[in-house]
Amino acid sequence: MHSSVPPAIPGTLLSREDADPIRYRVSELLERDRKTFPGAQPVSFARDHLNELQRREYFMCEKTDGVRCLLFLDFRELDVGDFIPAIFLIDRKNNYYYLPDGLRFPHYKYPNDLQKFSFGTLLDGELVHDRVPGEAKSRLVYYVFDCLAVDNVNFTQKPLDKRLGYMEEQIIKPYNAYRTLIANTNPALLATEPFRIKQKQMHSSYRIGDMFTHVLPNLPHGNDGLVFTCKSTKYKFGTDEHILKWKPPHENTIDFKLRLGAFPLFDPDDGGDGPIPDYDAMPDRFQLLVLHDRNEYRPFADLAVDDAEWETLKSLGQRLDGRIIECYRDDQGRWRYKREDDGTPRWRDDKSCANHISTVRGVLDSIEDGVSEQELIAAESKIHDAVKLIRAQEAEVMKRKQREFLEMEQRNEGDREGKKRKLSDMNGGEAQQGATGPGPGAH
Repeated sequence: MHSSVPPAIPGTLLSREDADPIRYRVSELLERDRKTFPGAQPVSFARDHLNELQRREYFMCEKTDGVRCLLFLDFRELDVGDFIPAIFLIDRKNNYYYLPDGLRFPHYKYPNDLQKFSFGTLLDGELVHDRVPGEAKSRLVYYVFDCLAVDNVNFTQKPLDKRLGYMEEQIIKPYNAYRTLIANTNPALLATEPFRIKQKQMHSSYRIGDMFTHVLPNLPHGNDGLVFTCKSTKYKFGTDEHILKWKPPHENTIDFKLRLGAFPLFDPDDGGDGPIPDYDAMPDRFQLLVLHDRNEYRPFADLAVDDAEWETLKSLGQRLDGRIIECYRDDQGRWRYKREDDGTPRWRDDKSCANHISTVRGVLDSIEDGVSEQELIAAESKIHDAVKLIRAQEAEVMKRKQREFLEMEQRNEGDREGKKRKLSDMNGGEAQQGATGPGPGAH
């Protein structure tokens, strides 16, 4: 399968000192007390989630095989009153990368004024390499699938459908209109973009068969499953039980920390101090560690590595011990490393630590209690009928609220008319009294 993982996140990695004020700005924007990475994290799809898709309405999209990042649009001041865009990528380690000039997001209220731009805006998405027909070189694209804030307005308390609506109207449409304008007036400027921005396409949760038949086979990038996100829930920082990631068995992976065992000894017969490790030979084990509480790592399993794979690992000329490596369990129950296009391991250098044991258990539950592609497709009609009923119930609730609102308005209008009549009667009574009553000095 094609890998779409970028070799590196573009931009300049900021030092902790330089990034901290921006972290504070992001936490303030989202009304959080913490400056940690705010991105939502999915849970693995288990069998009971087939029922969950019938309890609530979910949006479905393909799970892109890329690098997860948040995109933060802000500003910086050059001189007094002279502001320019400042755009950052935030990875899952909570590192901040300052992007060079090239990306421009016009302000949605002033789409034709290129001096005005969107800031205080935080988007959620994934960097991927898209294949371009007829071109040997792939294109770097940032696929946006959620929106946390726009124009200093925090959207995380709004449901997903509202967040996506705001994102499309206030960010994506102005951006696309700007690119069309520049393509016709100054196309060389587009070449300075570090990557393209695209909105990830969302589908109804019951379009599963169409997804497997038509959507996934025609993607311009790698894919390792599906993501179902609840339409009606707010954006949740950290693990969100209403974001479900489904993967086929070979894509149900765990990110381990790799620990190399002991290397065999040999005597170089060079008059030294005796036998030394033979680093060309394979170590006696490749131990896979998982994270427990308080940054404690414990052994979980061994990685199966054959002679050919060991030669591949050696040929990298890179440090192996202590790195995060993505692995899957094969049909014989062995843990193998996930391969890139060139056969090398999928290193997760974008992550600061291996999966926590709770995540590992969740993935194992998903493997043991896994739902196959065929079972997903078989549940499509039930999901469709359930979603149809959910929508009908929501429509009825909306009609009832509209009726209640109209009735309230009518009551309020009646109250207002009653007050007007009473006021009019009072004014009329006073006027009559003034006309017929005794005047000043009558006595």
